[in-house]
Amino acid sequence: MSQSLARWQAILLGVVVLAAVALGGFGLARIAAKQGLWAESLEIRVTFPEVHDISPGTPVRIRGVDAGQVVAIELPDSADPSAAVTLRLKVDARYADRLFADAAARIQSTGLLGAKVIAIAPGTPTAGPLASGRIVGTSPRDLGDAAAKLHDTAVEAELLLRDIRQSNGTLAKLLKDDDLYRDLKDLAADSRGFVKRADGAVNAVEAELPHIRGFVRDGQDTLRSIKSGTDAIQRMPVIRSYVENSTALLVRPGHQRERLMFRTEDIFEPGTSVLNETGLKHMTFVAARLLEVRGPGSDIVAAVFCDPAARDQTPESALELSRRQSEAIVEFLRGHGVHKTSFWKSSLKVTPLGMGMNPSPVVDMSPPTASRVEVLMFTPN
Repeated sequence: MSQSLARWQAILLGVVVLAAVALGGFGLARIAAKQGLWAESLEIRVTFPEVHDISPGTPVRIRGVDAGQVVAIELPDSADPSAAVTLRLKVDARYADRLFADAAARIQSTGLLGAKVIAIAPGTPTAGPLASGRIVGTSPRDLGDAAAKLHDTAVEAELLLRDIRQSNGTLAKLLKDDDLYRDLKDLAADSRGFVKRADGAVNAVEAELPHIRGFVRDGQDTLRSIKSGTDAIQRMPVIRSYVENSTALLVRPGHQRERLMFRTEDIFEPGTSVLNETGLKHMTFVAARLLEVRGPGSDIVAAVFCDPAARDQTPESALELSRRQSEAIVEFLRGHGVHKTSFWKSSLKVTPLGMGMNPSPVVDMSPPTASRVEVLMFTPN
């Protein structure tokens, strides 16, 4: 006994059936579009001597891009073995302007299973458009050709070995001469021995490195000890009046400094320790200034610096010249009594310092002239 559907059930069933039909139609349309059934196409004919494993539906590719498929295979009209087989290809019309008169096609295997495709090389634009609708098919490379090439290569190798055995040329001598083998073997042994000896020498040097480093450290310690001893000797009361330390004389962190500076050419005659007329005036002014500003515990340094770039002096001659010039300044200042604090007592030390071409240990933010005379008074803070 049948039961009729309710109104809403009938409507729902109809909607489901229509949806199923619509989806089926959409799927068929997609398949047809992919197969190019509704797209515009052009037919191309390609001839091959043989078309093994080719059937209708075999893909056609232009430069590796799917462009159509094989639609039919036509045998030749005659039974002549040399007659070609014709393939009819259906190619998407949008590729028509990409095919030229010198286009060529070949049967190509793809994938692990060896599926076949028709691969079309489109040709060059200079050959003009493909007007005839026919493309030349090239024979695929098969195993027979490869085997033939391998056979030819084997024959050539056999002939080469025969020539080596039968000839007395250089190559044959290299292969058959036992003395040469022994020489090469001895050379290899000598090379290994040389490398072993070189490794031994390197290891010996590496083993001595700690001793060498210790020797260097001992030498550095010795130099430091000598320098400390020299500094101590220089500070001894009797010796320090003869050996002057330029750094100790010019760098006085605990003193106030009064500096008067002049160009050497304004003080001395060129290349001498003789004060010129301008120099006498300047030194007279210096003496008056020092007498005015000196205080308890003050001492005076007359330092002379030579230009390191001077071409008429060597470092040795510049050192001697600056020493003599500084002594001339000290003698002049002493003559004006800058070292005396009373008539019968001399308490201020006036020291000559010839620096030669050596730089000053004092850093000047505005570097003075290279060749110069500096008269400095240091007063304890």
